[in-house]
Amino acid sequence: MKDAKWDKLYAPEKRSLFAKFEEFVINAYFSDVFTKAILSVSNIKNGKIFEPGSGGGMASAKFARDGFDVTCMDLSENALQKTKSLFKHMNLQAKFTLGDLFHTPIKDDEFNLVFNQGVMEHFRLANLEAYKGVQEMLRVLKDNGTLVILVPAYFSPLFFIYKFLKIFNLVEKYWPYADQDFLHKHELFEMMQKAGCKDIVVRRLWSSLFFSIIGYCKKQ
Repeated sequence: MKDAKWDKLYAPEKRSLFAKFEEFVINAYFSDVFTKAILSVSNIKNGKIFEPGSGGGMASAKFARDGFDVTCMDLSENALQKTKSLFKHMNLQAKFTLGDLFHTPIKDDEFNLVFNQGVMEHFRLANLEAYKGVQEMLRVLKDNGTLVILVPAYFSPLFFIYKFLKIFNLVEKYWPYADQDFLHKHELFEMMQKAGCKDIVVRRLWSSLFFSIIGYCKKQ
C-alpha cells in the first residue's frame, strides 16, 4: 500500500487546513480517549506495545510516557519522521520501523499489546483484504496478549461531515485522505473473525463522542 498520499498527508508544507485541525483535535482530546480505552480493555500495566500505522504517534507517545516499551511502524517516511520528532520533543524513547502492515518486518510473538487507530478502514477502498493485516497483527502478538483496533464508525459525526463534502465535490479539496470508509460494528467483527480472532468484542466507544468503534480480543 505504498502510496504518495500518505507521505503528502504528513508533509508539513502540503498539509490541508482540515488535516491540521484534525491533528489538533486528536492530540487535544482523542488520543487520551483512545489510550485510556486501550488500557482498559487490555488490562496491561507494563510490557511491549506495537502500533502499526502509527501516523503522528501521539497515542504511542502517551504509552511511552507511562513506561511501556513502544515500537511504532508506518508506511510513510514523513509520518515516521513526524513521530520521531514528537518523541524527541517529549524526551521519550521508542523503536521506529518503516514497514507495510501486510508484510510486517517483525518476528512472531513479540508484543503484549498490538493496536492501531484509523488504519483498517482504508484497505477496502484500496481493494486489499483488511483481515490479512489483522493476521499480521496477531502474528506478532504474544499468547494472551491483546489486539485492539479502532475505526471510524458508520453514522458518526465524521461520517456526516464526509458525506456533506462528497455531495458538494469538496472531498479532494478539504478531506485529508481523499477517500474514506466508515465501518459498521459487524464489519469490524467479521474482519477480525476472518483473521482468526476468538472471543471478539466490538462496540461503540462512547467516550469518543460516537466517532469510533473499538474491537478487541486476546490471542489464544
